[in-house]
Amino acid sequence: MPPIDVLIVGAGPAGLATAIRLRQRLAAARREASVVVLDKAAAPGFHNLSGAIVEPAALDELLPDWKSDHSRFADHVTPVERDELYLLTARRAVRLPAPLVPQPMRHPGDVTLPVSSLAAFLSAQAARLGAEVYHGFAARELLLDAGSVRGVRLVDVGLDEAGRPKANYLPGEEVHATITVLADGSHGVLSSQLADLGRRGNGASDGRKGHDVGAGHDPGMASGRGVAGDPAGRRDPQVYGLGVKALVQFAGANPFGTNRVVHTVGYPAWRGIFGGGFIYSMGPKTAAVGLILGLDWRYGDLDPRVEFERFRAHPFVARLLEGSTTIAAGAKTIPEGGYYALGPLHAAGALAVGDAAGFVNEAKLKGVHYALRSGMCAADAIADVLLAGEPPEAAGARYLGRLEQRGILAELYRARNYRQGFQWGLLPGAFLSVVGDRLPVHLRMPPDRQGTRPGARLARRLPEGVDGAGFLSLTGTSHREDEPAHVALVDPARCVACGTADEAACTHFCPGEVYRWSGERIVLSPSNCLHCMTCTVKCPQDNIRWTPPEGGEGPRYRQL
Repeated sequence: MPPIDVLIVGAGPAGLATAIRLRQRLAAARREASVVVLDKAAAPGFHNLSGAIVEPAALDELLPDWKSDHSRFADHVTPVERDELYLLTARRAVRLPAPLVPQPMRHPGDVTLPVSSLAAFLSAQAARLGAEVYHGFAARELLLDAGSVRGVRLVDVGLDEAGRPKANYLPGEEVHATITVLADGSHGVLSSQLADLGRRGNGASDGRKGHDVGAGHDPGMASGRGVAGDPAGRRDPQVYGLGVKALVQFAGANPFGTNRVVHTVGYPAWRGIFGGGFIYSMGPKTAAVGLILGLDWRYGDLDPRVEFERFRAHPFVARLLEGSTTIAAGAKTIPEGGYYALGPLHAAGALAVGDAAGFVNEAKLKGVHYALRSGMCAADAIADVLLAGEPPEAAGARYLGRLEQRGILAELYRARNYRQGFQWGLLPGAFLSVVGDRLPVHLRMPPDRQGTRPGARLARRLPEGVDGAGFLSLTGTSHREDEPAHVALVDPARCVACGTADEAACTHFCPGEVYRWSGERIVLSPSNCLHCMTCTVKCPQDNIRWTPPEGGEGPRYRQL
C-alpha cells in the first residue's frame, strides 16, 4: 500500500482545519492527494472540550458560509453582548470597572460555542470536501526512518487484561504517510514524542531562532528586543492549567441571561493558586460554567473537582445559576506556557498544530482561533510543497513562514511573560501582566510537578453539589474493563513514599478519580479516565505513564 500523502492525527479544530484548507487548496489547483484524518474518539467531537470564547474571524476565513450551513451548528453559536469581570472574595463579588479590565480580556465581536459541536461540524465539512475522516483509531507512536517521521503506528486491539491476544486480536497497523500533521491536543502522546526528537537533536524545531535545532523566527529578535535571559537558547518546559467544566440547563427562568460572558478571579483560587472561573451563555436555556486552575499548585490534597463545586456554591455564582440542572461535565488540560514554552512546530516529515504545539494565549484566555489558524497555516505550507513538487521536509520552513505572516508568533510573543508572572500570586501577576511585554527579561517557570510541596494541605470539604460518581456519569466516559491498563505506575514503590509524605497527590488531582490510596498502595481505575492528561504532568514523582487505550474509548462530550 503506498503511503498516504497527508496524515492528520486528531480531529479537533486544528486537525480538521488543516484537512479542510488542504482540500480547498488542492481542489482550486485541480490536483489530487490523499488526506486522511485519524481520531481516537468514537464519534466527532467526543474528545473535544473548551470554554470556549472564540474570535470568529478564523472560522469566517476557513468556511465563509458556515453561518448558513444546514447542520444547525450555527444555532449553538452565541454572540457576546455583555462582558463582565468580577473579583470574588469568600462571600462577595466586586465587578471591575471596564477601564480596569485588561484589553486582551475584552470580547467585542467574539462568540461562545461548544467546541465538541464545532469539531463535529468541521468533521462533516472535511469529509464533504474529500478528506477521509476515521474515528475510533488511536495512534500510539510515530514511525521514524533515519530521523524523519513517516507515519504512525496504531494501538493493538483485542488484548486481555494481561496483554494476551483474544479471538478478536489485531496488531496495531502501521499507517505510512509522506507528511504527518500532529493535532493530538494538550500534552498529546505523539506531539510529546516529537518533543523528544527535538531534545535528542533529531531536527525538531519550535520556530524560535536558536531554540532546539531548527532555524526559525523570533519576533523579539526581529524587533531588536532579543530573548533576554535565554543565552543558551533553551526551551521552557510547558506548564498547564486544568479546566473543569459543566453545562447547565434552566427549566424555567434563566437568571444568568443570554449573550453574556462572566469571568472571575479570586475565590476559590487564593493562597498562591493561579486560576479563575467563567460562566458563558450557550443559548436561551443553557450556560457553561467552569473553573481553570494552574497545575503548579503546591497543595498535595487539592481536588480540582471540589474547587469547582466550591466555585459553583459561591453566593454570586449560585444566584446566577439558580434553578439550573447539570446535564454534562468534563475536564481537560490547557497548555499555558505561551511563547517560550512552544513545543516543536515541525520536524522532517511532520508538523504540529493547535494545542499539540502549545498555541494558547493565556492573556486572552483563548486557543480555538489559534487552532484554526495554525491548521490553515500547516495546510497552506503542505499545499505549497505538494504543488511545487518540493520534498516534504520543505513544509517545515514554509509552515513557520505562514505563522509569521499571520502574526501568530508575534502575538504570542507579546504575551510571553503573562502566565509566568502569576507564579508569585494574584497581585504580582496582575502587575506583571500589564508590564510583562516590556520587561527585558525572560520569566521562567519550573515544570508543574515541582510545584507540589510535601505537607502543604488545604483540607477542603466537598460542598453540596455533584459528587465524584455523578461527575463521571456526566462525562460519558467508558473503557473496556478487560483490556491492558492504559495508565501505569513506573515504580509502585515510589508511590508508597509519595503516599506517606504527600498523602498520594494523584488521589486528589485526578478529576476522574482514576487513583485511590488503599492505605498500602495506589489502586488504579483506568476505566474512569477522562483523557485530560493531568496525571502525566502533575505527578510529583513523575511516576505515571499514559498510553492511548483502544480507539473509541474515553469521554463522550456533547455540546462541551
